[in-house]
Amino acid sequence: MFAGLSAGAGYLAARRERARSPHRTVVLGAADTGHRYVDTVYARHREAVPIDSPAPRQVAGRDGPALPWSRMDWNRADPPS
Repeated sequence: MFAGLSAGAGYLAARRERARSPHRTVVLGAADTGHRYVDTVYARHREAVPIDSPAPRQVAGRDGPALPWSRMDWNRADPPS
């Protein structure tokens, strides 16, 4: 699949969710292509980390997110006002 950066991030998240719950169906919609990244981001593909190495940091609230990516159990709560 030749897709954009957000599709790659979505793929990592979907892959991780599928590993956490193998019985669930996980669907990813990738609407972007990778053509605009050929000469920039994708030109540095040899520097990329292995696909299984990025892992989310579990956070408890909105003030905890950190790079490279974070996850939070939101339990379908309403957003804070």
